[in-house]
Amino acid sequence: MRHQALFDQVMTSGLRDWLDSQATAREEAKRQNLQILMIGMGIAAAAAIAVMSFMPDQAEYGFVVGALIGGITWWVANQPIQAISQQIKVRANEELGAALGLTYHPNGTPSSDFDLATRMGLLPSNPDQADYSDFWEGKFGSSEGTLHEAHLQEYQQQGKHRRLVTVFQGVVIGYQFARPFTSTTLVRQDMGLLNGLFNFGSRLAGLKLEAIKMVHPDFERRFEVVSTDQVEARYLLHPAFCERLMEMEVAFNGHNMRLAFAQGRVVVVIETDDMFESGGIEADGDDARFATTIDQLGSLIDLTQTLNERPR
Repeated sequence: MRHQALFDQVMTSGLRDWLDSQATAREEAKRQNLQILMIGMGIAAAAAIAVMSFMPDQAEYGFVVGALIGGITWWVANQPIQAISQQIKVRANEELGAALGLTYHPNGTPSSDFDLATRMGLLPSNPDQADYSDFWEGKFGSSEGTLHEAHLQEYQQQGKHRRLVTVFQGVVIGYQFARPFTSTTLVRQDMGLLNGLFNFGSRLAGLKLEAIKMVHPDFERRFEVVSTDQVEARYLLHPAFCERLMEMEVAFNGHNMRLAFAQGRVVVVIETDDMFESGGIEADGDDARFATTIDQLGSLIDLTQTLNERPR
């Protein structure tokens, strides 16, 4: 793993002993899970047979009743598993945060950086459902910053049915930039002919953004850059900086990265799968899960510190 020293530090500081002490709780959760499944599935089968016996002409209702009870049983049976997994995840992430000088909370309210990203058009505004998790706050490298995950959903009509559709799932990162700037600069994936539509929307929001040509060929090909100050945008987004931004997207195994320089802050939005999942029911997976979390957070700190250079 990339951050082996940090892994060893956190594990030997007491987390390993605490994880070992959870063996009994894990076994009890698995026992409860199996017990509930056996009882519940038995009830589901008996109910299905009873319905089919008393209503032979409508036997299909027996399958519906059995499936309904089975589904409820499956959900209830997994509650002990989810509870112990969450408990382990929170403790592991708290230990990691303490080692890095960060605070961790599994739940919270969106950060001001999230609000800034929304105002800058980097995130959907007014989603029908929004869930936030895995909040980290403190010094990322040399700068104060925040990080949390967000899952935003909106209702979409499909024929006669409405269903929730994910419009964003990923991480929102914000920190104070070392280089002073007064302009607003946005970076997003190049959308070709739709770039003009986005810029029109920005003008309606009161921003007079102009397209900026970048000297880095790969960055220019993949991203659209608009700014209220062309000179300052090129000062902020020099070729080495562009390289590191693309490295950040790869490190998170993410896609559709976009960011904003505004109000002295840098806000980065990356679409990803669930991250920082350090907990699990099987002890054999502890090291792999926690190592993944350490690499995810360590890569963010490494790259953020590199991105946040002092003026040259």
